[in-house]
Amino acid sequence: MNIGNLFYLLLSFGGGMLIGLVYFLSLKYTINHMVTAKHPALVMLGSYFLRTVFMLLAFYIIMDGDLMRLLACFVGFIIARTFLIKQTKQHKSSES
Repeated sequence: MNIGNLFYLLLSFGGGMLIGLVYFLSLKYTINHMVTAKHPALVMLGSYFLRTVFMLLAFYIIMDGDLMRLLACFVGFIIARTFLIKQTKQHKSSES
């Protein structure tokens, strides 16, 4: 593995974290918005569709045909998810 490959793997990892942050923060926004929406099912389905299309397109672009980049991107995505879950639990426990 040369420096160029390592650089692209790190970029893929960072891209995965960014995708995860956008995906899960938009999920949180959707959940909060569904409470006041006239058609919550439409909001949920529309948000799900947009988030999924965004995630798959971003993974495909970042992957660029390299499975190691896809794996690095996926690991970044999962780490962003874990980070946001911990932040949410800490926020809820401080409110109690």
